[in-house]
Amino acid sequence: MKIYQELRYFLSNIAASGVLFSSSLLVLQPQVVTRGSMTIRVVHGPAQYLPENAVKVIGCLSVVSYLYAILSFPLFFAYRSMILSNSNMFGQYFTKNTLLITFGILFILSCVEGVFFYYSCIPYTDLLDRANRTTSIVEEFENSTILLNQHLRNLDLNSQHSVTASPNNISSGVIQTQEEMNMGKHHLSLFGDDYSRNPLIIIFYGILFACHVLSYLIILICAHFMLNTLKRKQGTMSQDTFLENELLVHSVFAESFVPLLLSAPVGANAVLVTVFENSLNWQEFLPAYCMSMVPVLSPLFTIMFIGPYKKVVVSILTLEFIRGSKITDSNNKRDEDS
Repeated sequence: MKIYQELRYFLSNIAASGVLFSSSLLVLQPQVVTRGSMTIRVVHGPAQYLPENAVKVIGCLSVVSYLYAILSFPLFFAYRSMILSNSNMFGQYFTKNTLLITFGILFILSCVEGVFFYYSCIPYTDLLDRANRTTSIVEEFENSTILLNQHLRNLDLNSQHSVTASPNNISSGVIQTQEEMNMGKHHLSLFGDDYSRNPLIIIFYGILFACHVLSYLIILICAHFMLNTLKRKQGTMSQDTFLENELLVHSVFAESFVPLLLSAPVGANAVLVTVFENSLNWQEFLPAYCMSMVPVLSPLFTIMFIGPYKKVVVSILTLEFIRGSKITDSNNKRDEDS
């Protein structure tokens, strides 16, 4: 049906942004430490071995992908509201090319927000100095680095004692020493902001908050309008079509509120640490825990409530497509024999 083609078009865009968002979080694994007006993001993921600018770019990608998904939901509800109200009049304007241009505009807006986030960051030395004076993060990092260097050195000594000296073994020892030197140069990966020194971060959070409020206001208004339109036109459509449209509204509405429900604790936590100017240990990991659930729960809602997606997943889990192919092959053989 056309309605599911439209839904697939929207959800595929949201799914792509979800993959990018989850990948960025997985690479960063940030710990958000607040001290006074400064927010220090400590990178615990694989990105800690990358240069400072590369880490900030990955952070910007997470912002862009998240905001793009947030803005895509109200676009879907606005589009479906207009099509339901008068498909003949609005259908000629909301073509695939028009939607592609609209998605492009949303992507540009998300990129602008990512640029704000990038240029709101303050120098690394200031972050390191504040972290060293007010937290135990630097000390813990140095201790873990020393332990790792000792472990590498022990491995090198064991390999030299267990194998007879040869040119190959000497080369192996040189390589191990180089790894230790690289590990010694490895620094604590940090990036962050300070609204008292760079007010651009206030603009960033203001735009992010406004996007959330406007998006969910549009979703609420459009969902209410769509349900009223369906009830008004119930007599002019079949019962199956009415139920499919109604289920579509409820399922996408539930999926669109997953980011809001999980970002609300993050926003409340940000207000608390800003007011008290100090973050507790559990508060520093709360944003990563909550936001990492967004790309996990959104697809689950899609699979649970939207029939075609549920059928595909059930067929994969029950290996129905394999049994179906075997039945088809047996029928073909029977036809050939006959």
